[in-house]
Amino acid sequence: MTQRSDVAAGAPSGDRDATADAAPPTAAPAPPSTPPSADEIRRIGLSSALREVTAPLHRQAEKAGAISDIVRGRSSRAAYALLLRNLHAVYEAIERGLDRHRDSPAVRHIVRDEVFRAGAIALDLENLCGGTAAAAAVPLLPEGRAYAAAVAEAAAGDGVGLIGHAYTRYLGDLSGGQTVSQVLARTLGLDAGMRNIYRFAGIGDLDAYKNGYRAAIDRAAFETERPDTILAEAMRAFRLNIALFWAVQAAADGTATRAGAPVPVA
Repeated sequence: MTQRSDVAAGAPSGDRDATADAAPPTAAPAPPSTPPSADEIRRIGLSSALREVTAPLHRQAEKAGAISDIVRGRSSRAAYALLLRNLHAVYEAIERGLDRHRDSPAVRHIVRDEVFRAGAIALDLENLCGGTAAAAAVPLLPEGRAYAAAVAEAAAGDGVGLIGHAYTRYLGDLSGGQTVSQVLARTLGLDAGMRNIYRFAGIGDLDAYKNGYRAAIDRAAFETERPDTILAEAMRAFRLNIALFWAVQAAADGTATRAGAPVPVA
């Protein structure tokens, strides 16, 4: 299987082509024709399998809607606030689920309070909007609500599907999110108090931490009979991110969602 950087849907990689055409593709990439078996996932490592199966969706997400606007320097503070508001609902759902499954055999490996982002996003929104009341007035879009609901569904039962959602969001924040933070500071003039989502004060060496997080994900595959569920939920998370990015762009522009924007298969 090929290797690529762990840059998740909400955080485009600094070494990717940020100036590529941002027009939405006509269809979402098809999933792998033959998903790896549980034994194969464990053999190659769950984190490697996740990188491989999400690669086409990952490339699509980097060029989608609001994220493309940010990377190209075409976003606005209002659009970024809208994105944060909707991501906040998602992170709240992820972190409620992770907290509930702290002692679950597989999920416990990736429950790391130091990467939880809901509190940081709430602070960013308040600082960006000028207060709690103004932050609360930023709307939750249907796509943000659908994404949060999908996470809550993944948290049901043994919650193993949460690992796919955590992989998508947290490794993205730790990787390409650092580039996004720099772009936001340069293009929108956002100070550190408005970019807490990308600040990990409790983590010294981000690269070493990411390696440890991937190793924890690999260990989790040996604690569940359904590692394929984790792959499926990661792909679902990317599709939901893509839909959210296009919806945020459309709402910020005051237009209908662009024709041809991919609809997620939730």
